Amino acid sequence: MLAPTGTPPEVVAALGTAFRAAIQQSAPRLSELAGVVPRAGYETPDQVMTLVREGVKTYTDVLRAAGVRPE
Repeated sequence: MLAPTGTPPEVVAALGTAFRAAIQQSAPRLSELAGVVPRAGYETPDQVMTLVREGVKTYTDVLRAAGVRPE
């Protein structure tokens, strides 16, 4: 999902392909659990980062509402 600066482009591309496949496979169920409407758009690194940022906020809110606290 994230790689250090300087990671070779072919490695970033391979990681991106694998991550997009995993997201596309899991997105409907994760969205259902979080109560959000799934949308297309996991094709570019920028779209994936937007998804990650939105997901962090959404799932942080879900966990807080459930009373989950970091240890």
